[in-house]
Amino acid sequence: MLLVDTADRHAVARWVRFPGVTGFTTNPTLMARAAGVEALRAREYLAAGTELARLASDAETVADFMIQGFGTPAQIMEQAETYLRTVRDPVAKRLWIKLPPTREALSCCAELHALGCKTLVTAVFTAPQAYLSMKAGADGVAVYLGRMMRLDSLWREPMQAIADVVTGAGGTLLLASLPDLETVQRGLSYSQDLTLPPQVLETMLASDLSADAVADFNARVDA
Repeated sequence: MLLVDTADRHAVARWVRFPGVTGFTTNPTLMARAAGVEALRAREYLAAGTELARLASDAETVADFMIQGFGTPAQIMEQAETYLRTVRDPVAKRLWIKLPPTREALSCCAELHALGCKTLVTAVFTAPQAYLSMKAGADGVAVYLGRMMRLDSLWREPMQAIADVVTGAGGTLLLASLPDLETVQRGLSYSQDLTLPPQVLETMLASDLSADAVADFNARVDA
């Protein structure tokens, strides 16, 4: 799974056509940034999420899209129901509700599945968090790898432990907070499910060695 990490509707429409990208993921920070404000009121956030769900429903290349749930379990369920009402084919367009690693949020997993949503527990930084998430019925977890690397020089051991737990449970390990190609390259050792900001997607095919090889190929063909 390769997702573009943005809540900007124009960016989503552009980048879901990029080779290999199958959808998008968002978070409250991205939603507020797309609206040009510091923070959104609950009703504004729900409206923005509904518009993104409608965009996902209409875009041929979107298979997966992820929206962060917020508030109480009852509020999270209401949000999911609202988003699903805009999706014409919930089987082809998989809505993932992102949940924080809390007891209250994890209690939503079974109900969200019954509704037809997938669940992703986000901001996971430890193997015990990943373990409880999978035991609670989550479909996967998201790790902010860039943040982990920045804050913990011994990040490899907890990252590997999380990967072992999630893959052992048959879940999805989505790597986020990937600010550059170096972080992407390190992350690919643990998972091939990534969410990337547009500026990193833009550079994914970049390589001086590839550019030299292509120039060599073209020099040997008389157009």
